Amino acid sequence: MDKYLKAKIEEHLGLGSSGQRALALTTPLVLPLSQPPTSQQIYRFRKQRGVNLGSWFTLEDWLTPSLFQQAAGRKSSEMDILQGMSQDAAKNMLEHHWGHFVDDGDWKWMASHGINTVRLPIGYFHFLGGHPNPEVRDLMKGTEYAPYADVYVNTWRYIVRAIETARAHKIGVLIDLHAAPGAQNPDNHSGLSTGDAGLWHSEKKQRKTVQILVALAQEIVRFENVVGLEVLNEPKNTNRLQSWYEEAISALQSITLEVSGMPLYISDAWATGHYAQFIASRSNTGTFLVLDHHLYRCFTSDDQVLSASQHAANVHPANPQAPSTSMLSGASDTSNGSIIIGEWSAALNPASFSFYKDEGAKFAAQREWGYAQWEAYEHFCAGYFFWTLKKEGGSDPGWCYYTAVEKGILPSSLDRAKDSFPRHSLEHLRSAGSGELQTAAQGHVSWWKNNSQNPGAFEHWRFEQGYYQGWEDCLAFYWGSTTGELVGSEIGFKGQWRKMRTEAHRREKGDSKMVWEFEHGFDQALKRFSEVIES
Repeated sequence: MDKYLKAKIEEHLGLGSSGQRALALTTPLVLPLSQPPTSQQIYRFRKQRGVNLGSWFTLEDWLTPSLFQQAAGRKSSEMDILQGMSQDAAKNMLEHHWGHFVDDGDWKWMASHGINTVRLPIGYFHFLGGHPNPEVRDLMKGTEYAPYADVYVNTWRYIVRAIETARAHKIGVLIDLHAAPGAQNPDNHSGLSTGDAGLWHSEKKQRKTVQILVALAQEIVRFENVVGLEVLNEPKNTNRLQSWYEEAISALQSITLEVSGMPLYISDAWATGHYAQFIASRSNTGTFLVLDHHLYRCFTSDDQVLSASQHAANVHPANPQAPSTSMLSGASDTSNGSIIIGEWSAALNPASFSFYKDEGAKFAAQREWGYAQWEAYEHFCAGYFFWTLKKEGGSDPGWCYYTAVEKGILPSSLDRAKDSFPRHSLEHLRSAGSGELQTAAQGHVSWWKNNSQNPGAFEHWRFEQGYYQGWEDCLAFYWGSTTGELVGSEIGFKGQWRKMRTEAHRREKGDSKMVWEFEHGFDQALKRFSEVIES
């Protein structure tokens, strides 16, 4: 990290000599309406159907127990592994794991089963240990992992290779900071097994984490297929979290326009309504914030008293008043559709399967639960990531995506429109769009003519332009933009994409109280395009 950049970050965090916080870069990068989305934008804005690559880098004993055989202490965190082995032995074992746990066959399988994005959990030590810039490496100093920096001298190369391999298979990557200095939560997957969320006891570690995020963002922004950066995984919801989020967002938005345009994913810390409001109040054309909610129904006593079928009913979009459905719907509406399910599974507590007499009934119930979630996340969310792709041990359709697909607990492909692509030509869809635009515009004009006291005040041409633009953008995503390499993509972050196109419309056609007509037409086009594709 160069000295100028470091000083700028410190100024944001109130550490500079002036004590003044710099203003975030606010000039958004807005495409002209005539310009189709770039490949990078398609990666970032398309519907994300994916899996987590759990325990590839941030390790968990229940997923890869073979790595914990010589671990010390509680034998449950990555730190316990390091404390139970020599550094050379740990380095050799971990590098073998990083080089082989996910291979090219896995990437091919994922791509062929409708997975277009992966969530990649990493720890700060994976990034810092081998960074070529000594000032960035120095951020490791004073952390729990500093004595073991040599173990991680090559780790970032493996992560870069993972990103590049994903790109070769047209798969996006969400980089998730799963472990921060001091640990952002008391769980073992934060890198420590102390049971303490020590990050929140140290202002120094909080500032250091922001510096790490800035350095990390500068590294990953150069990769076209990196869809965003999740600033913290499942942080403890302390009274410091929201202000820390604000500081991190401000710092990340203040480096370069390229970095400021990167989507930032914010964990809801299981305060979904609050953080949906938080990102809604801070998102704009130049600030792309995404809410990450993790949905599990297997850990609490309340989870155990419900059957698998009841859990399925509680989340299925056909039941809008059901608890989980209502929560997802509300969060989606509040966040303008910028919500993902960063972790979910087909697992339930054994008590939820005790309602069923035989294995066949249990299987059907688990399948019902898996499919209900899939339907819900497709309906309400811009993306979703199953936890996790693979794990050691026997068959586990609840937590292993491979097994869930093989057993039929989940569909063979997450992309329900995958088979529709050969049925549609670009010419056919563009022609269909012209007819759909005419029908929609006639209906729009007629409704306001009959229901407004001042029908002459409208600018219905904006509705037509919005509909046309929305349909053309759907075509661009579906046909992979100008390169054609990302065919079959679907706009996922519809609200954020609409903001960008609406801003371009204002700049090119002038502002007006009737700009809402452009937005209304745009939304109608996106909805109708999906219906046509699936028909």
